[in-house]
Amino acid sequence: MTETSLATGGGARRALPADVVAEISRVAALDRVILASDFDGTLAPFVEDPMDATPVAGAMDVLREASRLDGVTVALVSGRDVDTLRLLSGATAEEAIALVGSHGAQSSRDDMTSGALLDDTARARLADLDAALVEVQRRHPQARIERKPAAVALHTRGLPDDVAAAALADAALLGDRDGVHALAGKSVLELGVVETSKGIALRALARLVDADAVVYLGDDVTDEKAFALLPASEGHLTIKVGTGDTCASCRVDDIDDVLTVLVEFVRHRRG
Repeated sequence: MTETSLATGGGARRALPADVVAEISRVAALDRVILASDFDGTLAPFVEDPMDATPVAGAMDVLREASRLDGVTVALVSGRDVDTLRLLSGATAEEAIALVGSHGAQSSRDDMTSGALLDDTARARLADLDAALVEVQRRHPQARIERKPAAVALHTRGLPDDVAAAALADAALLGDRDGVHALAGKSVLELGVVETSKGIALRALARLVDADAVVYLGDDVTDEKAFALLPASEGHLTIKVGTGDTCASCRVDDIDDVLTVLVEFVRHRRG
């Protein structure tokens, strides 16, 4: 993406709220900044089959441009495992884009703890959890199971509301097991065997790179934990994408606005 097209986001775009622009200008001027975004529902529109998700056109180009700017660390943060996140986002291992997967339990960076390294107890707990979720799926065959290094998840996107609610309620009972951590999202329930969150992972990354602030965009209830751990009082900028209650410091309407936020960040950083 050229500097000219980057400055416009590849075309005419809706103006961002004034408070968002002011905050982007503030954080872009700091010495060391993390620019991080959730993937599904923030960079990539939701689709019925999660493996069909693709980033909105231009988003990865802008993130790559941001990653080449001095003092900027770019991260994609997702409930997806790192390998799937890399496949769907198109971010290569050679690029300076950190991938944080499985809600913070995994990272593409060697200096961040990976939840894929489970001890024997957690590994056995995960195997038992997987088998139990398979039984749930047998009772609700339209639901889909996703397996991750430290968790299993039940997806119900695209199902009738009553079918989805019944499947998720059945799966939620597994969250009462010892050592199991349940995390509900949009049309998904994840059951993990290590306690972590996107916010914990982002704070760890901020310490590693000595960041002055984190910019984080997210749309889901799972992103609220990250927003809560990245308060505006500490200089961070959190942006809720879409409607719904939030503890984020700012809000934008949709994925098109996310692209505009990224473009504005790069533009202000260059300036």
